Amino acid sequence: MDASKHGRTAGLCGAAGLATVWMRSQTGGDLMRPAFASPLQLQVSPVPQAQSLAPQSSLTASSKTMAVAVAAVVAGSQGARRKATRRLATVVEAETTTDLAPWEIDEETEEERQDRYTREADEMKLKWDARRLEERQSAQRRQAQSQREQERACLYGPRDLVMEAYEARMYEEARVIEVRRRQREVYERIKASKEGKALPPKGKPYVELKPPPKMPPPPEKFNVTGHYDPEPDIEAKKYKAPASYVSPTGPAPPPRSERGNPRAAWETPLYDPPRRGGNANWPEPGSLPASTVPSVRAGIEKHRAEHAAKPRRFPVPDDGMAGIGAPRPGPHSGAQVTEDTVAEDDGDDDEDDVLEEASGAAASILNFKKDEVEAMTVPELKAALTEAGMPATGKKADLRDRLLAAI
Repeated sequence: MDASKHGRTAGLCGAAGLATVWMRSQTGGDLMRPAFASPLQLQVSPVPQAQSLAPQSSLTASSKTMAVAVAAVVAGSQGARRKATRRLATVVEAETTTDLAPWEIDEETEEERQDRYTREADEMKLKWDARRLEERQSAQRRQAQSQREQERACLYGPRDLVMEAYEARMYEEARVIEVRRRQREVYERIKASKEGKALPPKGKPYVELKPPPKMPPPPEKFNVTGHYDPEPDIEAKKYKAPASYVSPTGPAPPPRSERGNPRAAWETPLYDPPRRGGNANWPEPGSLPASTVPSVRAGIEKHRAEHAAKPRRFPVPDDGMAGIGAPRPGPHSGAQVTEDTVAEDDGDDDEDDVLEEASGAAASILNFKKDEVEAMTVPELKAALTEAGMPATGKKADLRDRLLAAI
């Protein structure tokens, strides 16, 4: 395409040059300054007929020669230009002009199109079914986790998240020391083996390393009973930094009984004042006798049965996957409510009721008589309720009635 443009441009420039030369020869050599005659200089002189016709004939011959030259140059420039090939191709119409072979044209019949639509609809249905199943299983696992933590709080007290995070960081720092010690030990033993010397003895581990992670169980084998098992907490106690380890990140936080909720890092002090009546002497996980757990678990199961018998705002279908995740009309603005939302409501709406019911079962272990409870003061009542894991707020009459109901 560029070559044709250049050839056409060169031809036009050559034609313009020839025309300029011819016009200059006709005007006496000066093309830019034509000769003008004044009215006084215009005189008619008799000229013979033969002499007057000679320049006209010569002009006609020159014009014809010039026209032929310009036509030849233009024709040459047009011949140098190649015509672009127009190609049309589509996958719908078979009558369209194309340079492709018949077997290279991708056509789709109406029957194939309908089959593709059906296949895509089935794939989309499978995708959304899998998503609803995942939401249902996720909601069940979150609800079971919430129930396990409630049972643990009734038996061994709520978790100390601040101290657990600190101990986890200390273990990771001590783990680096142990890994470097093992690397150095392997290096020294290999070096002694190459030199033919006796292998040095193995050193004492600085900290016990955790085993490599295992593949998690499939979703259908997850524990969704909601019962607390102290074995994971007992196993986690084995992996702690030595007491002699000093962290470069700073001292340990104060004991649980001497601090409240944590504050921002730039605030001083770092923790709020401790709450009154708080019991920090909770038993260690797994230290309670086996006879204690059934009573607390029975109270929790009783409360769950009562809660399941209550009418729900959004009834959950029991026939497998039918209606799981389907949009349900909301109570206010027509919002869509899924099984995930229902499960979260079940685990969060009555969390205080579950704690109170289960804590009442735990408080039944305390040997209090009715006369002793009635003679207690407010601090004594609050201490007894806190020790039993029950709410210690309200007036004296409320505290006394709550403790009497738990006996």
